[in-house]
Amino acid sequence: MREAWFAWLLEQASRIHEPMVRARKRALFAELKGDVLEIGPGIGLNLQYLTDAVQWTGYEPNRCLAKKIVVPSGGRLFVEEFSKQDGVYDAVISSLVLCSVREPAAVLRALHGSLRSGGRFFFMEHVGAQPGTALRRAQERWLPVWRFCAGGCHPNRDTGELIEAAGFEIQSLERFDLPLGLAGPHIMGVGIKR
Repeated sequence: MREAWFAWLLEQASRIHEPMVRARKRALFAELKGDVLEIGPGIGLNLQYLTDAVQWTGYEPNRCLAKKIVVPSGGRLFVEEFSKQDGVYDAVISSLVLCSVREPAAVLRALHGSLRSGGRFFFMEHVGAQPGTALRRAQERWLPVWRFCAGGCHPNRDTGELIEAAGFEIQSLERFDLPLGLAGPHIMGVGIKR
C-alpha cells in the first residue's frame, strides 16, 4: 500500500518538477557514457537524457515504480535495493533519491566503491536550506509529517556534505532554488572517484 501511495505521489510531483529541471538535466547528463548505474530511477524519467553511448543499469526497489520503467535496449533493471559492486561502473546517477534513503552515508560509500577509478557521480538532489533561515526551521519543524507522507523523504538533509564525506572530489556544484516550498533548495553537480 505504501509503495503504491509513494509511486502515485512521485508521478504527480514529477509532472511539476521535471519541466523545471529539464534543461539542467540535459546539460548535466550530456557527457554520460559507458556502464552507468542509476539508483532509484523512479518511473525512468532520466532515461530520456541518455544517449546510445550508455549501458544503463537501474536499481528501483519500489515495484510499483519499476513496472513503469521502459528499460533501454541492452539495459538492466533490478527491482531491489542497491548494494555495492566493486569498481564496475563508469558513472552513477542519483536524482531525488538521497533524501529518502535510510542511511545516505552508507549508500554514498557503496556508490563510491562501485565506480571505477576516475568514475563520476552525477547528482541532482533537493537539500536542506541554509542553516538559520526560516525555510530551514520550517524543514525541521515539518520533518516528521513530510517524512511520513513522502516515502521517508528528509527535506532538511545536507546531501552535498555527505557526498564529499563519502570520498568524492566535487568537480562541479550548482545550488539553485525552485518554487517547491520545503523541497525548493537543490544541488546538482558531478563528483569524481580518485
